[in-house]
Amino acid sequence: MSLIKEEPIKIILGFLKSHEYYKALISLEQESSIKLHSYGKEIDFLYDLIIEGRFEDAEKFISPLRSRSEFNHTRVLFEIRKEKFLEALENSETPNLQDLVAELKEIESLSNKEEFNTLCYCLSLNKITDHPEYSDWDMWRGRFKCFEQCMSFFGLIFPITPYVRSSITLEELLNNAENKAQSPGPKESSRYSPSQQLKPSESSFVINESENEKDTMKKTVSWNMEKNEDSEVCEESKKVFIEEIDVHESEENEMIRMSYENREIEYMEEKSPQEVQSEESSEKYVPTNFELMSQFDPSYLREISQVKDQQPIRAACFNNDGDYFVLGTNSKSLKVCSLHNIVDGLVYNEQQGRDQYIDIVFEMHNVHIGSVYCVDWSYSGNFIASGSNDKTIKLLKCPDFLTLQENNSETVIYSNGKFLTGEGDLPTIIDKTLTGHDGTIRAVLFHPNDDSILYSGGLGDACLKIWNTETGTCIQNLHEHKGAIYSIAASGDGQLVSTVGTDRKIRIWDSKSNKCSFSMNAESFSDMNSVSLNFSINNFKSLTHGKVAALYSTKINTETPSQKLISVGHNDGVVSLWDLTAGKLYSKYTFHTLECRSVEFSSNSSWLATGSFDSTLGLVEVNKGQVFKFEPHMDKIVSVRWHPSLPILLSTSADKTARIFSI
Repeated sequence: MSLIKEEPIKIILGFLKSHEYYKALISLEQESSIKLHSYGKEIDFLYDLIIEGRFEDAEKFISPLRSRSEFNHTRVLFEIRKEKFLEALENSETPNLQDLVAELKEIESLSNKEEFNTLCYCLSLNKITDHPEYSDWDMWRGRFKCFEQCMSFFGLIFPITPYVRSSITLEELLNNAENKAQSPGPKESSRYSPSQQLKPSESSFVINESENEKDTMKKTVSWNMEKNEDSEVCEESKKVFIEEIDVHESEENEMIRMSYENREIEYMEEKSPQEVQSEESSEKYVPTNFELMSQFDPSYLREISQVKDQQPIRAACFNNDGDYFVLGTNSKSLKVCSLHNIVDGLVYNEQQGRDQYIDIVFEMHNVHIGSVYCVDWSYSGNFIASGSNDKTIKLLKCPDFLTLQENNSETVIYSNGKFLTGEGDLPTIIDKTLTGHDGTIRAVLFHPNDDSILYSGGLGDACLKIWNTETGTCIQNLHEHKGAIYSIAASGDGQLVSTVGTDRKIRIWDSKSNKCSFSMNAESFSDMNSVSLNFSINNFKSLTHGKVAALYSTKINTETPSQKLISVGHNDGVVSLWDLTAGKLYSKYTFHTLECRSVEFSSNSSWLATGSFDSTLGLVEVNKGQVFKFEPHMDKIVSVRWHPSLPILLSTSADKTARIFSI
């Protein structure tokens, strides 16, 4: 019996649920980042809010659904407030009667008379469990039951994949593990072995994706995968097996296999039409973006597709939703590309053997009279900013790219005020030029919560400029750096802005006062090319990605990482990590041999991606210090970007390509 790595944990979770060990169940889910079952992005988000006791946030989360006639907002609100009241009553050593009565009054209009009287009676008891109805109540059981009650109402407006218990019992799982322990098979050595953990000062191994090495990589067994002692060992070692559920003994040879190379589901024997129809009619489990990111394993990373240009591609940026990205090139153009096909293939496993491709939806020629050095996409998705060595910033008001994509079979090209290609009603293209820099612009960044504010920096005047994008005017010049500014990053709430450059200072700015709060001295390092924060806006998107969550995400009080880190890429290839709270160096890595041009933290802050002029892409597992290197390009890597919420990487290079990598 072969199990995917999640299945044993889910079997244990199922055992805990069936025995109503809710505290243990919730603790294991939080520790492993694996849920017993996913009911869909929106419901999973509500589950986290309730289980964490964030009842006020849960109320705000459901508030947009108040007007939906098919949704019983009153009953869901009652369940949330009831649990909040019970916890306030039970957990306080000296309950404030006035506050509890006020909470009861809020509940009264939501409940029937019997329910309200029951809660009032609880006020007179020594403890809640003295009431017959709550004899087995505790905080974890209460929260879990509260969620289950809410879920029954959400099922009327959102498709919910029903929970199906695993056919394998905990006893069978333990027996299987015991049998494996008694007769272990020889393990194949792997260059992806976790035992090859690196200290920050050590060099890492290289994954060279030349033609010969690619074949070797495909044959490499993934972490902790055991070889089978039979004639099919070479072929089968390439596969990641999925446990077969509810298979009769007569069907044991119909092993379902997931290919390591393309994740395509294959059958060793053809299934009957009835079985195929039954499987197609059942709803697929769709993992959340956060789950996919939590399970990221660099040994499975592979190139999915690429975009080519006539000149080197310097800059790249995803939009907030992660379904499009924009490229800035030396050929003075912006390319807006669709990622829908690849995202669907990853999230829903819907590629079905088809090639996964990138659609170039819109291309704007002659954006600048020089090369495009930097780009940024505003959080609202309404604007794209680009900076150039022509000393100007261009602001593009985004047309409806989805409509363009649906109405045109070929790339829509716009140049010098007119469309060169395109079908149907084409939109009016609105752009604006910002002037004021006296050198090459190396960095542009929109304020995370305000499209009207844009930061920029570059060569020449050595100041951080703040622009009003509505008027196109520079509203402030911040003079603290003593050299060129090469990179800008911001915290998720927009309160802090960090800049780095050639004066080897990491400067932290207060966005409210527009003053430099403090700086960290890195004079012992070489010049700085790139900066990234592990608490930027990108790091929160995977937690708030979904239809209802999107409505609420602007108000969410998202928890930042416990340790706030700043990463910097240096001219000599060094990657440094700095502890913002302590204000000092945390660690450094020396796995690049040439200039490290780009650094960026993943959406869950667990991984740091780096791109270098030595043509390698680095991945650092931040908590363990383990490093992986890839060589996917034929020339210098200029930028590397993480998808806002999925395990997808985008890199651009002097080899005139931008490449998408995914697991």
